[in-house]
Amino acid sequence: MLKRLLPKQETFFDYFRRTADILATASLRFHDMMLDLNNQQTYVNAIEAYEEDADKIAHATFEMLHKTFITPFDRHDIHQLTSKLDDILDQINRCAQRFPFYQLKTVPEEIIRLSQLSSQASLLLKDALYRLNSLKKSEEIFKLCESIDQVESEAHQVVLAGEKDLFLHEKDFKHFFKLKDVYARTKLVIDGCQDVGNIIKGIVLEYS
Repeated sequence: MLKRLLPKQETFFDYFRRTADILATASLRFHDMMLDLNNQQTYVNAIEAYEEDADKIAHATFEMLHKTFITPFDRHDIHQLTSKLDDILDQINRCAQRFPFYQLKTVPEEIIRLSQLSSQASLLLKDALYRLNSLKKSEEIFKLCESIDQVESEAHQVVLAGEKDLFLHEKDFKHFFKLKDVYARTKLVIDGCQDVGNIIKGIVLEYS
């Protein structure tokens, strides 16, 4: 009787996978926007909708966590994983909204590369989350998380190069700070992916 009253644990993994799908799509749309800034509002609207969908999944996850007596792994880890994934999507949304707000029509190549790296990190994170329900895939998960670390390292160098170029050549004070803000916010997306990767590694280490 008790088993029938408890929500299925698999639901948590389903929520993680659905959020990972949304994250991968939103980050790809963000990169697409860098290549099509004349139509940026279309991408901004789409990304905002993705973020709202992720919010609904996060809310459903927290409700499920409250109702579930036995969880697939530590409740704190589930809460952290859900919150951090939602934070990444929120950061992508906020960064995208800066473009029409700042009226940015062009961006440096480093920002385009950074958006590509954010999409790459999101896809790697998606692959790791899709494997989280099977501890038999722990080695694959570790390799994916290591790849996210490598993406973050490259992103750090891209930001340094881009900001150095701003300091040396950008004469427009306002434009300087607009671009610097975009660098910082896009890097936070990648940092967020790395943070979630570290949470996943901790879960796998604890339960494998």
